[in-house]
Amino acid sequence: RSPPRRIVFDGVGLVYPDGREALRNVSFEARVGQTVAIVGPTGAGKTSLAYMIPGFLRPTAGRVLFDGVDLAELDVDAVRAQVAYVFQEHVLFSRSVGDNLRLGRPGASDPEVEDAARTSGAHAFVSALAEGYGTVLGSGGGTLSVGQKQRLSIARGLLRDAPVLILDEPTAALDPETERALVAALRDMKRDRLVFVIAHRLSTLAGADHVLFMEEGRIVEQGSHDALMGRSDGAYRRFVTG
Repeated sequence: RSPPRRIVFDGVGLVYPDGREALRNVSFEARVGQTVAIVGPTGAGKTSLAYMIPGFLRPTAGRVLFDGVDLAELDVDAVRAQVAYVFQEHVLFSRSVGDNLRLGRPGASDPEVEDAARTSGAHAFVSALAEGYGTVLGSGGGTLSVGQKQRLSIARGLLRDAPVLILDEPTAALDPETERALVAALRDMKRDRLVFVIAHRLSTLAGADHVLFMEEGRIVEQGSHDALMGRSDGAYRRFVTG
């Protein structure tokens, strides 16, 4: 299947089996070349929305469309091959650093691995390990810090080179310098990708082309960061300025 150029949520709702409503009437359009920020307080439905894109969750109302075709009609494995998802939980295995990074793309060359690690801010600490990229990690990442695990997870997502990239709070455990480098890299790579970022840091949000601001399972505002910040009584502006 050719890479998706456009993803549309058309009146999407999600009710969990226990009756909890996670999403209500969510509609937006996103295209390759954009960075879309998904923003909102805890429990707003950000992760539920993001899980719908690769089909981890299915709508109980409305449709998710890839280039006009309902996701329900597409082969889910083919869709997931087009989507790289970097979760907040950093899954690392008892293998070498290089093998961990290549999980989504086993044929990646050493320079490609290092390039992804540089972008995520992982290269410096990996190079300082006893055997560099050949160092075998303990279960769950062994003695690595939360921030180091996060950088490896981001590098793995970048290395997948999928046309759709979803990052869940990617900068939460990064220092400001690494965060700036990552935001700049996302800006560069979005030319031929569609990037979704669940985020709350202003520096990440300001670099987005389109912002979806969510509350209680609904998109209450959407538009560019600047346009939403220009609404003096806007919900997004209140949230960001705290």
